[in-house]
Amino acid sequence: MELQEYHVKHIFRQAKLPVLKGVVAYTPEEAVEVAKKIGKPPYFLKAQIVGGSACYGSLLTPDTRTNGCIYVKNREDLFAAATELFGHPSWLNEADTLFEIHKIYVEGGVNEATEIGRFVFRVNFEEQCQMLSVVSPLGKLTSFHIDNTLTEDILDGALCAFHVTDEKTQKSLLNILKKAYKLFRFYGAMAVELSPIVQLKDGSLKIIDGRLVFDPNTTHKFPELIPLIESRIGKEREKLARENHFRYMGLKGNIACVVNGIGLGWATVDLIQRKGGKVAALLDIGTEPTKETVTKALRLVLSEPNVDGVLVNIFGGSTRCDLIAEGLIAASPEMATGLPLVVRMDGINMDAGQRLLYESRLPFVVKTKMDEAVRAVVKAVKEKR
Repeated sequence: MELQEYHVKHIFRQAKLPVLKGVVAYTPEEAVEVAKKIGKPPYFLKAQIVGGSACYGSLLTPDTRTNGCIYVKNREDLFAAATELFGHPSWLNEADTLFEIHKIYVEGGVNEATEIGRFVFRVNFEEQCQMLSVVSPLGKLTSFHIDNTLTEDILDGALCAFHVTDEKTQKSLLNILKKAYKLFRFYGAMAVELSPIVQLKDGSLKIIDGRLVFDPNTTHKFPELIPLIESRIGKEREKLARENHFRYMGLKGNIACVVNGIGLGWATVDLIQRKGGKVAALLDIGTEPTKETVTKALRLVLSEPNVDGVLVNIFGGSTRCDLIAEGLIAASPEMATGLPLVVRMDGINMDAGQRLLYESRLPFVVKTKMDEAVRAVVKAVKEKR
């Protein structure tokens, strides 16, 4: 679960992280009015959509026009730029999905700035640990495992990864890292990303873009977040997923994943990417699916374009593997001939579920270990193409 950027920036501001001043607007006229309250130009106009920033990346060059974001140098040009954003749908890069724009975030821009780098605190579900990943201005990635606290060694390593040598800048960057990690721990977030951090002419640091990713199962601990959750607009598959109480995300790859838990889902996505594959869709059926919901889930991911293979990854909990197998068998007529379908089941009634799949004489590839299942589906998809 993600929040829109203007919600994220509000949370960052409360955590005393250095963000630019910004206000959300719902019409071009309102965008002009809020810009006056923000102050002098330039401005960033950012389309607000759920599931990631539409203007992910560095926006430091005048006349920048990226997907869903416009850099405006003069207040006189702001109305036309806002009208352009409201008048055109936007593609969400990660999901290749078309969205209507109903609101934009008007943010104070920067005239001149130097990119310091980017970083993300995230949960590595496969290794059951926390991680800090730093991307330098040149694009080099450095990662650190965190054992419940940010040690001096990790902080020193992060500064080296950022290639920051000025003592004052180092102090400011360490302050940002510590506050972001405190936020990450406070919410029990799946990820907190600051991307990019820039240095202004006066030497101060600012956060241009940011993301907060939460486990939907933990939102009851933070009722203040619930009103901020907004549904995506425009994609029929995601509408069907919500109606069936699935968690669903369409991506750009060619391997569809069905899992029983969002944490397991992200671990599956990570492992597929590490093995050279790309995920087309991630669908979480929850911990107690029925035969009917499993059938609907498989049909849903198979409706994604360009799916060349499916991985069903079920592990532990109260999920009955025999019901998973029955649902997969019921949905098998939907599968294209020769489409690889790898099933990993490990949990309640696992033996019964595997036996049902074998006795069906359908071309399921059955594995008991996650690594083996991922290798199998990635290999099958590559061979198919």
